[in-house]
Amino acid sequence: LGHANYKATFAVASRVKAAGAAVDLSSAPPKCDSCILGKQTRTPVPKIREGVRSTERGATFFVDTAGTQCTHSASGNVCALDIVDYYSSYGWMFPLPSKGHCGPTLRAFIIAR
Repeated sequence: LGHANYKATFAVASRVKAAGAAVDLSSAPPKCDSCILGKQTRTPVPKIREGVRSTERGATFFVDTAGTQCTHSASGNVCALDIVDYYSSYGWMFPLPSKGHCGPTLRAFIIAR
């Protein structure tokens, strides 16, 4: 799970000054870069939308391809094509056997709209 808290160990050792303790009290404890990075937080998603939103359904889509997955679906698909309408946030997901099928699937989706 990690190492002992250097600051707490330093404080206990300096207060107790126990004989035989292998703690160097001549300097302050070092800072652990991994611990500092692990305690950083991410910036939350803004509550208020910035910029101009699409004004009609189907005007703007976000497209994302996921895969290739290690696990095959029952029908043999290992990839997925996700499409989200920017106006309504409605989403579609198309399971695909490979990323090579993304182009034809996206084209069929756009033509059908």
